[in-house]
Amino acid sequence: MAKELRVNEVLCFLSNNFDKLTVSQLKPVLVSFYKDEELIDAKEQLLKAIQRAINDVGGDPEMPRLPRRQGEHKHKQTADDLLKLFTIIDERNLGTALPYFTAANLSRIPFVNADSISVITMAKKLEILEQRMNGVEQLLLTPTLQSAGSTDSKSHIPVKSHVDNPATDQNIVNAAGPGCSMVSEADAVPNSGQWTRVSYRKNRNKDEAAVPTYGKADKRGGRQRLVGARSHTDGTSLKTGVEIVEKAVVHIDNLGPDCTEELLKDYLLAADIPVRTVYKAKSWLRNEEKDQVTSFRVCVPAAHRHLIFDPQLWSQGTIIRDWKFKQNQNGRPT
Repeated sequence: MAKELRVNEVLCFLSNNFDKLTVSQLKPVLVSFYKDEELIDAKEQLLKAIQRAINDVGGDPEMPRLPRRQGEHKHKQTADDLLKLFTIIDERNLGTALPYFTAANLSRIPFVNADSISVITMAKKLEILEQRMNGVEQLLLTPTLQSAGSTDSKSHIPVKSHVDNPATDQNIVNAAGPGCSMVSEADAVPNSGQWTRVSYRKNRNKDEAAVPTYGKADKRGGRQRLVGARSHTDGTSLKTGVEIVEKAVVHIDNLGPDCTEELLKDYLLAADIPVRTVYKAKSWLRNEEKDQVTSFRVCVPAAHRHLIFDPQLWSQGTIIRDWKFKQNQNGRPT
């Protein structure tokens, strides 16, 4: 029986390159070369073809749920779904039951090889790195420009000057205005002779004394949080209402199916690791392996976190990792 012929450039490209290149190499090409409509149409066609092939060969009808993607990341997520479907085809040997995918427009078929994929990936990583560096630079410059005003927008002014001309140096200081000090390269390197560049540094207001920070401080949501460290034994401190204990949450995966919360808690207590809470959690293993293992969310004091990450404490194959918290719309962990 002759196989059916379908026209789809995306599926034609993937069916001819999936066994030659890795998923990490194919995804950048899909995202950068094809449009959203092309990827969505290819995903719908491939999903229907797989379901029809499963009915024909009598295979496992269970399929992962792949909804229609929405939001700003739908382009990348649709590409991930396509690659996941081709992985299912490869694992279940459905290639012979699928139709042939061909192209009506060869200009919509990217020409790639292993070398060009590496170059594309590196170029994208460099572009992302450059964008992040620009973001950090803008973040650092914005408070300085807002506080210093337009006169401080030029932080470095190249000038011609000589060490033996103090009048010129004094003119430069006067031009900078009050409250500014001059720092030259000759000051940093003794006996260096001439210097060619000066920078102006805003003097700190004498009334603004540095505020000492005690204890441990961090920033959450742009606001600073400080935890006091003064002892109650001196008799002069205000006593706290409840004890603040810093906690660490870890994910313990790939334990046996007979493991329970109480069994895991007793095991950790026997190893001198105080346990605050233990809950069952979802495993990060693949779908077919999740039913054979158990995983847990364990909360311990932060001071004992290093003990739970001791590889000699666990059997071979047990996976220990920091718990991955979900984030709300404001980017804070929940």
